[in-house]
Amino acid sequence: MAGANAAQMRHFLADTYLSFVYWTVLTSLGLCIWYFPLWHMGISGYEVALLSNISPVVLGVPCVRRVIRRHRAIAAILGLAGVAAYAIASPTQRLLAVALGSAGVSLSFGATLYTDKVQGTGRLERDIQAWEAGLLVSIAVRMLFQTNNPVWPAMNEANGGWNKTGLALGVLAVLDVVTRRSDAVAEVHEAKKHDLSPGTTKRQAAWVPAALGFGGLLFALHSMFSDSAIIGRWSWDGYPATGPQPVPWGGLVITALAAGFSVGHRADLATGMLWWGVGSAGAALITLVSGWPGFAGGLALGFYLGTVTRSILRAVALCPPGRTLFAGMLWYNILVLGHVWVVAYEFVPGGPLLRERTWLIV
Repeated sequence: MAGANAAQMRHFLADTYLSFVYWTVLTSLGLCIWYFPLWHMGISGYEVALLSNISPVVLGVPCVRRVIRRHRAIAAILGLAGVAAYAIASPTQRLLAVALGSAGVSLSFGATLYTDKVQGTGRLERDIQAWEAGLLVSIAVRMLFQTNNPVWPAMNEANGGWNKTGLALGVLAVLDVVTRRSDAVAEVHEAKKHDLSPGTTKRQAAWVPAALGFGGLLFALHSMFSDSAIIGRWSWDGYPATGPQPVPWGGLVITALAAGFSVGHRADLATGMLWWGVGSAGAALITLVSGWPGFAGGLALGFYLGTVTRSILRAVALCPPGRTLFAGMLWYNILVLGHVWVVAYEFVPGGPLLRERTWLIV
């Protein structure tokens, strides 16, 4: 029993670190892309790299789905390319490596949801908890390193990067994924023994709402909560800022998100219209009201997003993986582009349509 518990803990830690890699690559892709339009002062064409995260669309092909299901480490290894990209000097080649990593982490996450939805094993719940924990670790690390992620490809030893350490930990986490397949098979056999359905559950979620919900959730977590300082800075006008400082108030942002994750098992609460109204009120406050009320609204929104995360990911896991994750990531990309357009320069096509209209995106 002790050995089994130790193995479960090792698996969870490995999954949490790979989730940290997921959030690291996700947040670094835009960072690497942004270099090019600034350098060229116009649309550079490299923006197409944003679409690398729609890679889970290949899960709609049965033969590919079977291969990824049996060998998830392939996608996880591709994801590490986004961490190893720091060693590439050329900005163009570095962006290509990060885009490959983005495709890898997105595919790995999609394959994990699809594979581990087996009932009676609890693997899907552990996967979601690891995904949430990886986000919290990413936020805490960025708070510690003054909004920088030490594993971003823009970091190196000269500016405080821990890239080699991050890559080494990633390799260890992937090795754990490679060696755990026997555990997964044993859990499925145990589920069969107790007459628990190990296959796809008969209840299918509506894939379009699930996809849109996932894309919206991912965008909100990335754009507003991937750095603990965003809510405090967003809620205050003028200079110098006299409102909530990143330290210590950023810790309250992490706490609100973690508290929401901790009650995410309450699907009856998370999926109710009344609770949706609370989240909407928080979004309205952070968007339209400045000062401490706006900051409080941001905390409420973070707590709300934490509570709905588990329900949304469960719904996604019940849907056809290829088209659901393709649509979800495409919707996320549209929102990301819209979020850029609110501060678009004059040379950006369609810039005036969304400029200074953040409320439309929220």
